[in-house]
Amino acid sequence: MFELAGTIVCSSSLFLIFRLFERFKIDLPQAVVFNYFICFIAGSIVFGNTPDLALFNSSGLLPWVLIIGVLLISLFICLGISSQKNGMGITSVAVKMSLALSAIVFLFLYKENLGIFKTIGFSLAVVGVYLLAFERKKGQTEKRKYGILLFLFVGSATLDVLLNIVQEYYIKDYPKSLFTAFGFLSAGIIGLTWLITEWIRKKRSFHIKNVSAGIVLGIPNYFSIYFLVCSYSTSKFSDATVIAIASVGVVALSAFLGIVVFKESTKTQKMIGLAAVIIAICCLTIK
Repeated sequence: MFELAGTIVCSSSLFLIFRLFERFKIDLPQAVVFNYFICFIAGSIVFGNTPDLALFNSSGLLPWVLIIGVLLISLFICLGISSQKNGMGITSVAVKMSLALSAIVFLFLYKENLGIFKTIGFSLAVVGVYLLAFERKKGQTEKRKYGILLFLFVGSATLDVLLNIVQEYYIKDYPKSLFTAFGFLSAGIIGLTWLITEWIRKKRSFHIKNVSAGIVLGIPNYFSIYFLVCSYSTSKFSDATVIAIASVGVVALSAFLGIVVFKESTKTQKMIGLAAVIIAICCLTIK
């Protein structure tokens, strides 16, 4: 349970950090790219030794790490594009509703049986996340970039499923801390390559504060994924239930923090959504 609670708290703290980035005018793409290298350093520290590249290469994890790295950076870029083209409301829905697709894949992959409480829990989770994430603003255009939204929906679920499959079948005795760290390192290298082209083309300018922001972001970001990977093997719940509780927990805690810290809207839709996800977590944890 510690790891599951850890991934919820760390993922939710990212919400606070991103909000502070807006206040201090941090260049988000630069901060995110630098954060990936901090994640790698954090993983090496958790491992407690210099990463053994030979052992990593012989473990057969390299292709999976590269795929996960590509997904991490491409999902982030598409998240930014979609936020501009479609608005944050519908973009958040696409990302957060991916929990439903992840859970369905796990149910079929591991042939898990759903009881009445799990069925109610999953249903309330989907409804609650939608109510919390979706908020139509006045004057918002109806024109959508559906291809990007579809990629965010499927890509986010694919990342969750891949992390689970690697944990179940491929990591074996290889340290989870290093597997997670190398995933972030590959994303960082890809992102840095893109950033360098941006600097060369003078589309962005480098500022040291973006590096500092990456450090602040990197530590909770690393542990949000590391704890999730650990949760699959340490939690008493099924994998479908773990990803559902983690996703719904992040949405609930982020919404609560938004209301308390940033005085966000407490209109009826959000309060019903918050109540729904809290009940969903209760139902999902019932054996």
